[in-house]
Amino acid sequence: MVNLEHLKEYLENISYFSDSVITGDYIGTNQKRIKLKIVFPYHFPVVLPKIYVINLDELNLFIPHLEYDGLICYTPSNNVIFDRSNTEVITIIALKKAIKTLEDGIQGVNESEFRKEFIAFWDRQKNLQPIIFFASANDEIKTLEIFENNKDIIINDDVLKNKEAMYRFFPTNTEKSDSMDTLYLPLRSKNKVLPPNPRKGWTKKKLLNIVRKNCTQAKKAYFDKWINKKNDKGKLLILKIPISENNEVLIGYWLNATKQSIKKYTGPISPLYVRRFDFTYLLERTSGEHSFTNLNICIVGVGSVGSKLSNELANLGVAKMTLIDPEKFEADNLFRHELGVDGIKYGKPKLKVEVLQQDLEKKNPYLEVAVESMDILDIISSDPNYFDQFDYSFICIGDTMHSLEINRFFSKSNNKVFYSWVEPLGIGGHVLYIDYCKKGCFQCLNTDPNTGNIISNRSSLVKPGQTIEKTLASCRSAFVPYSSLTSREAAVKTVELFHKIVYKEITKNSVLTWLGDFKNFKDIGYQFSDRFTKNKNYFPTVESNFINNKCEICGVKP
Repeated sequence: MVNLEHLKEYLENISYFSDSVITGDYIGTNQKRIKLKIVFPYHFPVVLPKIYVINLDELNLFIPHLEYDGLICYTPSNNVIFDRSNTEVITIIALKKAIKTLEDGIQGVNESEFRKEFIAFWDRQKNLQPIIFFASANDEIKTLEIFENNKDIIINDDVLKNKEAMYRFFPTNTEKSDSMDTLYLPLRSKNKVLPPNPRKGWTKKKLLNIVRKNCTQAKKAYFDKWINKKNDKGKLLILKIPISENNEVLIGYWLNATKQSIKKYTGPISPLYVRRFDFTYLLERTSGEHSFTNLNICIVGVGSVGSKLSNELANLGVAKMTLIDPEKFEADNLFRHELGVDGIKYGKPKLKVEVLQQDLEKKNPYLEVAVESMDILDIISSDPNYFDQFDYSFICIGDTMHSLEINRFFSKSNNKVFYSWVEPLGIGGHVLYIDYCKKGCFQCLNTDPNTGNIISNRSSLVKPGQTIEKTLASCRSAFVPYSSLTSREAAVKTVELFHKIVYKEITKNSVLTWLGDFKNFKDIGYQFSDRFTKNKNYFPTVESNFINNKCEICGVKP
């Protein structure tokens, strides 16, 4: 229990309403009596007390951080650390913060916070009608199309990828509608539009004034022409309001102005809750990085590493991807592959690239995936310029001889290529980045620096001469043993290096080596390479000093 005497410095008429509720009056600097209620949650003091303004309707307070039900948001809700041992101190500090929040609002000190909480205030309006938005939220004024899916109203434009995304979210019963005349209008970036008071909303006059004062002359002329147009449709207006850099809100209004212009319309205007499904917004809900959205990449080999890499790249925002792999998805792949049982339904294996394409596009509605069910060596034989269309290529096949041949092919090009492979039993892995305009290539790692002979990969963590392979019943089932955790880490490390390359944090051809769990490897009795023994305390490392003068491709020609 809190001693009420200690709260009298801040409140009048203090009393316990119940064991978990204290009430009292705070006299604001505006000389108004603000009735407060301090509620102690069941898990107090692990959970901070909630403080409400009881007489909110009487006061007609409209200030930042004051919720519709009177709750004062006096502190961030996540990861607040405090000493739970003194409940009285916690209560006093909470009360002081709540009072400061009120006073900052009353005195107009934090008016800018209104804009940061624009949607929070907007969404508190009564009778808010939801719509779903897929169109590109750019800076172009434009008319939009209306679609209906059962009771859902969907807004879209004529951009193909947005239409495709809409049909992936709503694959059935989505039909175009002519029921409304819809306009999308972006306001100036430097605007000072504040959210409406949820109890009052905006009038039609207020809405029109906000638009006219906060858009260019060209957009204003377009808007005036639109509101003066008469037709048999209702009017739907979507406004984009920039709040700050990389922060914008979309709001909307519906006006049932049939057979008359908006200018002469005297009926109600209905606010809309815009549920954003547009690509830019969804990307901003992650790291908000746009450097990857226009890249066209390909992945060669969509086994355990390549399949997981495809998902990581899609989640990064890559919007165009080609998958290359001739193999079918077998039950043997199930426990370390990104795909599940859909790849082998009814016991009929399907091509990895086709099943993964369906899986990726299902999970990432803005991702465009193309596939080639061919061996990469067949592709480069038949079409030597095939890989020129890609900004980056990722080779995840794990086979050294194939990789050396692919490296030889790329050495005659200007392509940018990542090679990603793992070590047996999950002891680690490597990612090699090569810009073929520069020195350093895959063969540099497989060339003896003294003799120039082809040898085991010099970056390897395993001592050469050991066969680390597992078979089940026959040699046809031989495979290199490692777990799904290893392939997941390989994919993550590949994306990490890719990220640094795209942002030019690394500009040289480089090899990244990372360690996994090597206890099992050691317990079985396998031997580590000299590189592992000398550097195990320094991994992960990114090295660019692997250029080999004896390399047939990069070395000094005699």
